[in-house]
Amino acid sequence: MGIRSVFGKSFAVASSTAAVLGMGVLAAAAQSQPPINVVINQSPWLEGFASIVEEYEDETGNTVSLDVNPYAGSLEKQRNAVRSDKSEFDLLIVNGIFYPEMYHGGFLEPLKNIDPDFELDPQVYTYGDTPWFDAENKTVNRETGDLLTVPVNPNITLMFYRKDLYDEKGLSAPETFDELLANAKMFHNPPEMYGIVQRASRGTVSVTWDFFPYINGYGGSFFRDEPNGDFFVTLNSEAGRKALEMYVQLAKEAGPQNTASLTQGDLIQFLATGKAVHAVLPVAAWAQMDDPNKSIVPGKIDFATLPHAEGFDSTPALGHWLAGIPKNLDDAQKVAALEFLKWFQKPETQIAYAELGGAPVSAAAYESDFAEKPENRYMMAMRTASPQAKGLWTIPEGAEIAAVMELGLNRAVAGEITVVDALNSMAKDMAKVLSDAGYKTGNLPDLK
Repeated sequence: MGIRSVFGKSFAVASSTAAVLGMGVLAAAAQSQPPINVVINQSPWLEGFASIVEEYEDETGNTVSLDVNPYAGSLEKQRNAVRSDKSEFDLLIVNGIFYPEMYHGGFLEPLKNIDPDFELDPQVYTYGDTPWFDAENKTVNRETGDLLTVPVNPNITLMFYRKDLYDEKGLSAPETFDELLANAKMFHNPPEMYGIVQRASRGTVSVTWDFFPYINGYGGSFFRDEPNGDFFVTLNSEAGRKALEMYVQLAKEAGPQNTASLTQGDLIQFLATGKAVHAVLPVAAWAQMDDPNKSIVPGKIDFATLPHAEGFDSTPALGHWLAGIPKNLDDAQKVAALEFLKWFQKPETQIAYAELGGAPVSAAAYESDFAEKPENRYMMAMRTASPQAKGLWTIPEGAEIAAVMELGLNRAVAGEITVVDALNSMAKDMAKVLSDAGYKTGNLPDLK
């Protein structure tokens, strides 16, 4: 296995566990291939991914090198690679928020161009059909689009909550926002304990990502009909008002006074130190909750799909990762990269991936006996949440839209402007971004 570079340093990957896991069954497929180079970000799920890569090497004799970087560094390397004469990377691990840049730019090779018989394994979650892209209509669409990527990490949001405290009160995990509010207020006892901690600081896509399940959970949306190219902005709808009012109310009545400055790391710290009862976090944070070196509440945090309003569905926010193959590669390198993806997506590989501490993307893993173990209880929540998850947008202007929303949502939570003013101003600014980019758009009349 190739050297893994993290912030300019190498690190050792856990030794092979093939003998323990009985992974000889995975040997079948992959033929001898030239080495491939993969660019990937430093993240909580990296170690699991690196371990499954090592298994691939052990089983096939093929070589995979991981070029590991901070998030921004990985994105920059990918951008440079696809715009060069020849990519230095054979496989790009692309973030589920910024993949539209790769799709709309035409930088990825349709996988069926490499192997006409290749299909996404039927047990792999499609995460809003994001692996497919219709270049003519510029939308993600499984029916009309080309298969460009294979999911490699399901970074969706779950409700983290103190199961031990819930059990003491005879409560079940909150299914609606009203239940969440009532339960959060019941446990709220600052500064010893906060009913809920929420992310509301400004970032690249910070509070926007955390607010997304709220507006969807009230039956609202950012755009009227994005899958069909209608980007009329519907953020400032009645559903949007109810969603942001609930987000702000939770912060005011059951959260810390500095909610508007909290980051994702702060939320994890509040939970791990026993000072919060609820938080919405990406599933990748689950392992820290049970690690006695990082948490004083191991075994006490449980996981559930996100709440929603009565009559609507839960909608976890999707921030997954997808693996794509650049167009500007030799054919032999494209074949080698796809060979790894074929092996990676197999049900038996995905189960082994979970056993190695990775984050599987297949129902095969979440419906396996391994998922039934108490120490893997997050997988039971993922079994329900994974098919429900949705992405924020599918267009490359997402960064500009996020900049608008990060400011407006942060100011609303901080109390600098009203919910109505925040929604109205964000809707107008979003419509301008989209109009300037040539999209069919507009926005609803101002909320009063």
